[in-house]
Amino acid sequence: MSSPNPEQTGPPLRALAMVLISLAILFAAIGALSLTGSDSDEAAAEPSAETTSAPAAVAPTAQAPAAQAPAADASTGSAATTTSGAPADVEVRVLNNSNVSGLAAGTASTLTAEGWNVAETGNFSEAQFAQTAVYYGTTAGEEQAAQTIATQLGVPAEPKPTSLESTAGVVVIVTQ
Repeated sequence: MSSPNPEQTGPPLRALAMVLISLAILFAAIGALSLTGSDSDEAAAEPSAETTSAPAAVAPTAQAPAAQAPAADASTGSAATTTSGAPADVEVRVLNNSNVSGLAAGTASTLTAEGWNVAETGNFSEAQFAQTAVYYGTTAGEEQAAQTIATQLGVPAEPKPTSLESTAGVVVIVTQ
C-alpha cells in the first residue's frame, strides 16, 4: 500500500530555499560592488595608462606654453591666450553618450588632472555616436586644444557635427 506522506530522503525544502536565498543575496551584493567600483577603477586605470604611453610624453610639452601664456596675456593682451590652445584657455565639455553611468565624470576628472578647464559634464542623447571622440568648433584655439586632448585620451579629434554646433567649446563625447 502507498502511504499518504512518502518519506523524504533529501534535505528539507525549507533548507534548500534558504541556501538559494543566501546565494541570491550574495550575488546581488557582488553585482552592486562591481557597479560602484567600476567608475573608480576606470578613472584610476586611465591616468596610469597615460603616464606609460607615448602620448603622455607630448602632454607636458603641450602644457609648457600654458605656463608662458599668462605672461604673454599680461603684456600683449588676451589674443595670445585664445589662440594658444593651452588647457586653461579653452572650455571643455564632457558628455556621456552611453548607458555606462559615471563615464563622463571619470573622463572629466582625468582632463581636470591634466589641467583642462572642464566647464560641464553631463549626458548627450540627441544623437548616437559610434566612438569616443573630441569635437572642436571654429573658435580660435579649439582645434589645437582638441588635438591635444585627443592625444591624451587616445581618441580621434574631429570638427563638430551639426548636432553639436550649438555647444560651446571643445566637446568630448564618451561612448565606452
